[in-house]
This record gives sequence, structure tokens and C-alpha cells, in this order.
Amino acid sequence: MASYSFSVWIALSVGLLLLFVYTALVNVRRHYQPEVRLDEIVTRLLPVDLEVLAEALDLGIESSLRPNSREEFHKLERERAKVASECLRRMRHNAALLQRLGYSRLNSPNPMVVEQAQQLVDAGVHVRIYVLMALAAMFVRRTWGLGSLAQMKVARIQRITSSSLLPAYEALRSKAADLTGLRDQGFHESLLQSL
Repeated sequence: MASYSFSVWIALSVGLLLLFVYTALVNVRRHYQPEVRLDEIVTRLLPVDLEVLAEALDLGIESSLRPNSREEFHKLERERAKVASECLRRMRHNAALLQRLGYSRLNSPNPMVVEQAQQLVDAGVHVRIYVLMALAAMFVRRTWGLGSLAQMKVARIQRITSSSLLPAYEALRSKAADLTGLRDQGFHESLLQSL
């Protein structure tokens, strides 16, 4: 029992160390990336269909998906995971791009723009954390044939993440709209449609 506990602590320590290294690398890389101009952001955003994502992440739909054969069920599950992964990656990309936009506006002389930029950066952090948790839960569910108790815990994490992810992404869209609301209406509308 003591060796198991020791190995869990070592795994957690290594995981935290890797997280800190990743965060430091992202922070250093962010300083060397070119500033995102407001004019080019719409063309770089990837559209995300939130209804498709909600359906792909819905764990309650699994019982209605159970076809006659186990192979068919696994095929449908793989397809749902593929769709969800693509949507999540697009959300992560959009959040990172909007965060870069927010970081570039933090030095504005207008305090209202600075406040909106900080809110956009914070909303991007929330979306990226939820996306990371959702991708990790999907990976664990797909990769390891866990026992029923562990499978239920992973499913619970995935359910919590999916219920928090969509409102967080809507908040990100709202913050992006607030920051770009001072621009012309056509730009504002095209930004919201791109997200």
C-alpha cells in the first residue's frame, strides 16, 4: 500500500512539473508571437458548431445509440469522439487567438479597452482549461478499459466539463463581442459568425 501511495505522489509531482514547464513554454512563446491585428482575426478563426459539440459530448445519448452489435457501437462512439475532438481543437484555437488579441490590447491608453481585454484573456483561459479537461477525459475513456467505478468517475468529469464548456465558450464570444463592439457593425457580426 505504501509503494502505491508513493507512486501516486510521484506521478502527481511529475504531472505538476510538466504542467509548469508547459506553462512557462507557452508564456515564453507568447512573447515572441506577432501581434494579432483586429482586421485579420476574423479570417483566422475557425467556426465551431456548438450544437454538434453538445450532441457529441452528451453521455446520455449512449444508451440510445446502442445498436445491435458491439462493433457498431464502438464505431459510432469513435465517430462521436472524432467530431467532439475536432470541435474542441477549434475552440482551443479560437480561444488562443482571442487571448492573443486581448494581450495585445492590455497596453491601451483607454481603461475600458484594457478591462475588456483582460476579461477576454480570462474567458480564454477558462475555455482552454475546459477543453483540456474534456480532451483528457475523452482520451482516458477511449484509451483505457477502466473498471466501472473509474469509468463512472471519468464520465462524471466529462459531464461536468461539457456542462461548463459551452457556457464558457459563450462567455468568450460575448467578451470578444464587447472588445470589438466599438468597430463597425459588419465586422462585429462577421466576428460572431466566425466563432
